[in-house]
Amino acid sequence: MDVDYDVIVVGAGPGGSTAARFCARSGLKTLLVEKEKFPRYKPCGGCLSLKTVHLLDFDLTPVIENDIWGAKFSYCLKEPFFIELKEPIAFMVMRDRFDQFLKEKALEEGAEILEGEKVVKVQEKGKGIEVELAGGEKFHSHYLIGADGAESIVARSISLSSHGNDGNGIAIQSEIPFDSSIPFPETEHRFAHLDFGSIPNGYGWVFPKKEWLSIGIGGMFRETKKM
Repeated sequence: MDVDYDVIVVGAGPGGSTAARFCARSGLKTLLVEKEKFPRYKPCGGCLSLKTVHLLDFDLTPVIENDIWGAKFSYCLKEPFFIELKEPIAFMVMRDRFDQFLKEKALEEGAEILEGEKVVKVQEKGKGIEVELAGGEKFHSHYLIGADGAESIVARSISLSSHGNDGNGIAIQSEIPFDSSIPFPETEHRFAHLDFGSIPNGYGWVFPKKEWLSIGIGGMFRETKKM
């Protein structure tokens, strides 16, 4: 079997783009396949831990929306208390800009990308992997990295998908502009807001960005009706 690439990465989210960047940097011929066209909106709180920022080993300033210096905690939206540190503990991003930025970093290292192309099947072929796209085109590689999320076609193709939804999480999230009718104290802009107790086996959050509030709730799939 002729091999087109050393590595094919399915999914160009943060994990996939970062994997492709490291593979390409190491001299491997790398293809990144993404079903959407970037930049695209992605429902996500967009909170990066300090550890994550350090692991990425390049300047994220162009896509950082806000520095977080602490957190506001509450239980059932009552009796809030604040924890504030002397340095930032997290950074806020909008996923459309952040993911686009990581994709560009992978391309700078030499990775190739196919956007707007959905992978429908992967299988072992000879001593490698065959990846088939929705349009029928096929690519072959020595190695495959599945970074295509909760409904991963890679996981399903090699029987690694989870057993049902009982242990899965579910979330609802939206971006609210600061100029909306929702009051938000300017003094709390540097805090992540987390509420426990209102959502069974889950929590609610408010993450302040530059022009938006990312507001959401998350819990276990089995508790959906209670959310």
